[in-house]
Amino acid sequence: MSNELMLILKSFDISSELIECAPLGNGHINSTFLVCVDNKKYVLQKINNYVFKDVDLLMNNYYKVTEYLYKNKIETIHLIKANDEKPYLKIGDDYYRLYEYIDNAIWHEEISNLELVYEAAKAFGQFHKTLKGFNAKELGEVIPNFHNTYQRYVNLLNAIKEDKMDRVKDCLPEIKIVNSFEQDYNIITTAINAGLIPLAVTHNDPKINNVLFDKNSGDIRAVIDLDTVMPGSYLYDFGDALRSLFTGDNEDSEDLSKLKVNFDVFETYAKGYLSEMKNVLTKREIELLPFSAFLLTIECGIRFLEDYIRGDVYFRIKKPNHNLIRARTQLTLAKDIYKNLDKLNDIIDKLV
Repeated sequence: MSNELMLILKSFDISSELIECAPLGNGHINSTFLVCVDNKKYVLQKINNYVFKDVDLLMNNYYKVTEYLYKNKIETIHLIKANDEKPYLKIGDDYYRLYEYIDNAIWHEEISNLELVYEAAKAFGQFHKTLKGFNAKELGEVIPNFHNTYQRYVNLLNAIKEDKMDRVKDCLPEIKIVNSFEQDYNIITTAINAGLIPLAVTHNDPKINNVLFDKNSGDIRAVIDLDTVMPGSYLYDFGDALRSLFTGDNEDSEDLSKLKVNFDVFETYAKGYLSEMKNVLTKREIELLPFSAFLLTIECGIRFLEDYIRGDVYFRIKKPNHNLIRARTQLTLAKDIYKNLDKLNDIIDKLV
């Protein structure tokens, strides 16, 4: 690896003496390393071009967004261009990117208190507010129809029709739940197409561990992991963040009683997010904030259910029926959110 690594670094015009190279983080998609050269630290990533088919599009999105944030004085990932002036390097069939390491920062894998929920929401609100001035149409779709819930539903219907693994018989109650909400799946996409909701730059993986905090002060430093940055709706990030927080570590749980709305978490996250976005969101977006938590949750359930029916071809599984179990957790949570939409709307009304 040493000779290969030196070649990579030289291709990024970094030819000083290598001191250390070690694996960094616990990401499942890209291979990530902390590289120390003289007195500087960099993050080197080998991009998974099996998952990300169009690396040029991916990295152009990445570079445009981070440069815009940087120019607007928001701390962000600072990419190092390769010698050919591209924001990535291609050697053979492999792709690499290099960026400056954000020192003295930490991330949290779990939510330990409501203050952290507030700060994470504020970080994504700041991210959205800053990028409001960026034309989302300049970005390509890294994963087409990523949050087009109705298209996800159509994909599921096709899998049910084909039933290649003879698994449809095992999940008829789950299919019935999904079918019962069909009328809700195109509400956000229809509003975008009608101009009631603006097309916006969205992160699309708004988990707590994608926010860096200062190690000493605890202040927000940067939103990271921008592989899925693309055009969409602010509602996608808001809803998916709440889905993730409500699910917590119960995604694989067979005790479905644990999957329910946490009103304190919802109010705290909404308060943190609206502290940045209250005057940015349209009336329709504000109305749909609670609904987005439902929509992104049932969409996740649809994706798990489709993968189970197709024979577990997308999500990695650790036990039999794993994707069916995951689908049940998301669908159970989605039903509870839907049941409580009036209460969640009251919370938003109170905050705005």
